[in-house]
Amino acid sequence: DSYEGSFTEEELRSSLENCGLPLSGAGTFAVFAVCLEGEGILPQSAAQTVDKCLRDTCRSGSFVSGRRIFTLAASEDGLANLNGALDELSYVIRRMLGQNCTIGVSVPFTELSRAAAACREAVDCARMADGPGIVQMGEMESRAGSRMQGEKRQAEAFDRLLFGENREALEKYLISLLGPQASEMQALQVLVTAQGVLRAALGEEALAELLQRSGLTDPLSAGLDRESLCRRVSDLCLTGFDRISLQKKSGISVLVDRALWIIRRRYMDETLSLLSVSEELHVSPNYLSANMKKYAGDTFLNLLIKQRMEAAYTYLQAGGMKIGEIARKCGYSDQHYFSFCFKKYYGVSPARMRKS
Repeated sequence: DSYEGSFTEEELRSSLENCGLPLSGAGTFAVFAVCLEGEGILPQSAAQTVDKCLRDTCRSGSFVSGRRIFTLAASEDGLANLNGALDELSYVIRRMLGQNCTIGVSVPFTELSRAAAACREAVDCARMADGPGIVQMGEMESRAGSRMQGEKRQAEAFDRLLFGENREALEKYLISLLGPQASEMQALQVLVTAQGVLRAALGEEALAELLQRSGLTDPLSAGLDRESLCRRVSDLCLTGFDRISLQKKSGISVLVDRALWIIRRRYMDETLSLLSVSEELHVSPNYLSANMKKYAGDTFLNLLIKQRMEAAYTYLQAGGMKIGEIARKCGYSDQHYFSFCFKKYYGVSPARMRKS
């Protein structure tokens, strides 16, 4: 991946041919990732099986990374028969090698410089699978829409339960998500969702402390088994509930925290205002404004502008988005007014900031 864009098409073809993959005449390519489940056969043995199964369909070369096998498939006349070959491959690995697997398939491409991106596509597809099987990039996009809806519902449930009064209801919900049937990927998804809600509710520092206490600072490299990961994610959520409950006892503090949470979560909403938030929190605008100034150190409007400008700065730093798109993502439908506010806040225009 770090060498992406560093070689010409001719150099890439020559390198692959030197590795034993003849590409003369090949014009269509695809990458697929075979993700082996469990600790059965050695990936190297499965990689040899992959190339054997594809021998009559296309030219291919495979390499192993952990429990994944990445295969570059090449053909002179398209890869129309690849699906049938992959079905056979999945059957062989399952029935003859006794190993379940998920296969993710990239979008076909014609330039080898896209191979690194295709590897990422293949892995993303495999991750979207509900179980052993084959997922192609087109299928993944439709699944991603359903997955986003599921994540949104999960975030709303966490938001309601973590700010609620019933700890037992939260415990039951966590059991339904992280019980014996939960996979490691599901536990990580719950962790991501819970982190988002706790970050908005408690702030970045408090979240970092909770993650440290729960041993979840870096769950992917902690060597946790599925059961330990699920238990720690559950502990994080319950500890977060207790922390939020303590904050509620301070009355005004929780009111201000909720207003700050709304700013952090919904700053991209152009209609967000002191009036709309005070109505949502069932207090008068003057009361909310006075307490924001007293306990958060600034007015509601200034805190909202600060959040939007910091988000705009992050988008500019990341690159790849037009200034008009950044404006809309930060709650401004008028690009010129956004640029005016940005320059007033940072002293330079968004375009000049991007150049610097």
